[in-house]
Amino acid sequence: MSSVALATGDMTGSESITDWAVRGWFYRLNYIYDDKYILELNGRYDGTSRFPTDDRWGFFPSASAAWVVNREKFFEPLAESIGLELLKLRASYGALGNQDVSAYSYIPGMGSGQIGQILDGKRPIGVNPPGAVASSLTWEKVSTINFGGDLGFFKNRLEINFDAYTRYTEGMLTKGKTLPGPFGVTEPSVNAANLKTKGWEFRIGWNDTFTMDNSQFYYGLKLSLADSRSYITKYDNPNGLLSDHYVGKEIGEIWGLETEGFFQNKEELASHADQTAVGADDTGYKFDVGDLKFKDINGDGKVDKGKNTLADHGDQKIIGNNRARYYYGADLNAGWKGFDIRLFFQGVGKRDWYPNAGNHYFWGVYAQPWTNVQVHNLDHWTPETPDAYFPRVKAYIAEDGTELGNPQTKYLQDASYLRLKNLTVGYTLPKTLTNRMKIDKVRVYFSAENVFGVSHIKANLDPEGLDGTIYPFQKTFSFGLNFNF
Repeated sequence: MSSVALATGDMTGSESITDWAVRGWFYRLNYIYDDKYILELNGRYDGTSRFPTDDRWGFFPSASAAWVVNREKFFEPLAESIGLELLKLRASYGALGNQDVSAYSYIPGMGSGQIGQILDGKRPIGVNPPGAVASSLTWEKVSTINFGGDLGFFKNRLEINFDAYTRYTEGMLTKGKTLPGPFGVTEPSVNAANLKTKGWEFRIGWNDTFTMDNSQFYYGLKLSLADSRSYITKYDNPNGLLSDHYVGKEIGEIWGLETEGFFQNKEELASHADQTAVGADDTGYKFDVGDLKFKDINGDGKVDKGKNTLADHGDQKIIGNNRARYYYGADLNAGWKGFDIRLFFQGVGKRDWYPNAGNHYFWGVYAQPWTNVQVHNLDHWTPETPDAYFPRVKAYIAEDGTELGNPQTKYLQDASYLRLKNLTVGYTLPKTLTNRMKIDKVRVYFSAENVFGVSHIKANLDPEGLDGTIYPFQKTFSFGLNFNF
């Protein structure tokens, strides 16, 4: 087959052809007896061309069972006495497969293109040597065991739900152990790791309605709270490199230095441990009065990262975790005489975040001198302000993983937040009026997004957008009119 990418001349083109396929079978069996005992069985047998021929197929079963306890005769007297309408106990097991690798991960591929050297007056086409591939590659298996319950009281005006689960991820598709530089190519994706996650979810809601001034008044409240933590249970990391996963690692943990403040005078600078190893190269690895002072945790007379391993991590320690915990939400609504209102709050109860090196929105001129000066950067060290938030103004110390760019306790941000995510107020015209206009329903409303928020981050950044592109806090206001005919 001809290939445009192999052509030569002043104009060059490129091409990419990807072809992959999946095939699968599945079954489902449901059984309910006397509206009290519920059983469901599912299974999948999936195959994908992304894996070698002998590793393409995987079987992923699931099963769930429930017992509606309040329908048992022995439980009915107690249920009536406490206003219990529903008591359901649930248990389930489920497994799914993940094939998230490129279409040809198991096939050595050779890229092509014009080389940078000139031979006989031209830049000829070169073919690159293939990278490394795994000898075996198959499905990543994610299985979950869940136990839960549902409660309903007072004609189900009060509803309570709870779930506790453990999730096992086996054969995670990631790079294997870090190989030495002379190996020459990037480590291939393999089924290299296992992960265990434990979590729970709790939800409670109340809905009611009653007559007030000859009109129905309704209102409702739903609250939710959830948490989970994940740990590596298997990974091939014989050297205990902190840059890789390792057995016992909690996903999201942040290793960093302990900050003692700033050097306030030359005497402090002269008597302190040598910090050259964590200095910025653009400033010659040197520190002066007004610069950051780090703690010599291991007492060896210098501040460094050691070999950046579990056995020798120098003066680093676990200072936080960047995974969000204790997700919570509150959904409130009410309506009366055509008016309606809804408020939706959401937030995160615990999360740590360290601004990545080069983040201009947070570090400003500390990253590069040509960036805009951020308002919060004005709170910096001077002889007159020795207790300021930032050190003395010095560029390029937040550009890479040294000095400010290295995670440390002083600038570890509390990324927990509370936000009024949505506020909607509406009014529906009376039926007596809309019927005359031959219209079923007319509703006018006002909606506001991100109306109010509580954030502890030093900069004006969106706490929900810290994992991707970072923008300041955004608010949206809109008006609308709905017609139903």
